[in-house]
Amino acid sequence: MTETDKHQAHLKLGHVVLKMRDLEKAKGFYRDILGLKITEEREGFGVFFRFHEYHHDIAVFKVDDDAGSPEQNQVGLSHLALVADSLETVKAMYRRLKEHNVPIVRTVDHGVTKSVYFKDPEGNELEIYCDVAEKPWREVDTIIKAAHIDLDS
Repeated sequence: MTETDKHQAHLKLGHVVLKMRDLEKAKGFYRDILGLKITEEREGFGVFFRFHEYHHDIAVFKVDDDAGSPEQNQVGLSHLALVADSLETVKAMYRRLKEHNVPIVRTVDHGVTKSVYFKDPEGNELEIYCDVAEKPWREVDTIIKAAHIDLDS
């Protein structure tokens, strides 16, 4: 194991910070639709959200009202992925997103995961996925495939 490998073994993703123009819409989406808890709010600055007991998993920082929206072909974040415990949870979240008229981008069977991709109120793309036990990912020839999946059933 190299020195770099030793250090990387001790790293994990801590949290994600997104930029949004409207903090009230952020609260309505991340708290009321996705079900995160608000850990802290700083008026005019940001909102900090958590899933369980961690200080925060996602934060949303305020940008100017005239700030541009995320674009498809620009450098930066492609999407933020949230892990669900089962396909039933992914399907339930898919139905919840549709009930709240959240823009669904696509639903995908990646072979090792099953996913729904969608947009938050400001155009940031998110994914909710679950691991599937069809075959361990280390035994799959192509780790990530991208076939459409019907989550309505």
